[in-house]
Formats: sequence, C-alpha cells, structure tokens
Amino acid sequence: MYAWSRMKRPRPGTLAAITALTSAAGLLTATARADDSSTGAPTATAAASATERLAAPPPSGHAYIQYGVALAAETVASSGAICAGLPNCIFGSGGGLVVRVGWRPSDAFFIGGSYEVSKQDPDQLYRLGILQQLRAEGRRYFATGREVTPFLLVGAGVAAYGNEWTVDTWGPTATLGGGIEVELGGPVLLLSAAYRPMYFHSWDVSGTELGSGIVHFVGLDIAVEAKDRLQR
Repeated sequence: MYAWSRMKRPRPGTLAAITALTSAAGLLTATARADDSSTGAPTATAAASATERLAAPPPSGHAYIQYGVALAAETVASSGAICAGLPNCIFGSGGGLVVRVGWRPSDAFFIGGSYEVSKQDPDQLYRLGILQQLRAEGRRYFATGREVTPFLLVGAGVAAYGNEWTVDTWGPTATLGGGIEVELGGPVLLLSAAYRPMYFHSWDVSGTELGSGIVHFVGLDIAVEAKDRLQR
C-alpha cells in the first residue's frame, strides 16, 4: 500500500511543468487573437486608400502662375517651295531651348507665351542657322483624377531665321498638338508633340534667291515647370 501511494502522488516538478505548459498555451492563444485583429486593420486602411486614389480629386479652384524651361526638337517634315530645285536646303532639323510662362486660371486651362531658340542644320549655307520663335500658347487639360493629365495644345506667333543671330527672313507660325502633364509633388513634367507650319518671306543667301514658302515642322518638347499660387 505504501508503494502504491507513492506512485499515485504527483511529483512537485511534474506539477510545475503542467502549470507552465497551461500558461504558455493561454499566452499563444491571446497573441494569435491580437495578430488577427491587427492584420485586419491595415487591410481595411489599404482598401480605403485605394478607393481614395481611384476617386477624382475636386478642382483646386485656385489660380497659378506656371513657368519653366524645356528641351525642344524641331524636325523638318517638309521644306516646301523654299528648297525646291536647290542642291542644298537651308532648312534642316535641329534642337534648342524654350522658356515659357503663363497663367493657370483653373486646373483646366493654361494661357501663356514662350520664346524658343533652336540651332537648325543649314546644309553649309549658313555658319550657324538660328531659328527663333515667339508664340502665344494655350492648353486645355482633361482631368483624370491621377498624376498624369492629358492636354490639347494650340498656339500662334512669329518665327525668324538667319545666320547666327541675324534675322534674314521671318513670318507667322501656328501650333497644334497635345501632350501629358505629370505631377512630381510640386513641379510638373510635360511631354508634348506639335505640328508647326511656318511661313517665311523670300530672301537672298550668298547671291542665291530663296523663294517664300511654308516649312512644315514637327516639334517635340520635354519641359519642367513650376506653379506659384496667386493670392486672392
């Protein structure tokens, strides 16, 4: 009987182990429940954030001054009658810089002006063929509710061409194109393409008479512009 009572009585070490295991199981259960609740909160937050991104933001209702600089490429699609019948064409493709400033009365419109200077390929008829343009420009934006906004571009102005900085010929020019504006968290990046016909009066180059005509350009712009809010 004495031996049987010794076998049935639990040892103190065994009781401590059982108590420790029970406490550990309870702690694991509570931790798992806390993890489930914390995991659900970010999921709901992420869903709400995605919904906000998809919704189009309301118009700002503020006016801005928008200004910046651009790299421009002026590709000659056709020199028209100016180079007809000549071995060398004084109008070749080139590139240069644009300075632009304008008024943004609302998110949908831009009204401004630009000055562009570009070095064109004169096919050795000029030492340095410089094309200058002074244009009035307008943009019509189409809101998407995202960082990228497409726009329609129109413009009109005057162009001048000559050796280095002289004006040998000039005439009116027009612009029709489009592009996109990308928000950069302050400044904006603009990519645009436009068709630009330019009419030039006849002029003389080294004894060679060049007739008047329309030169057809395709212009490409990569611009960075800033926006300063106007106080009302």
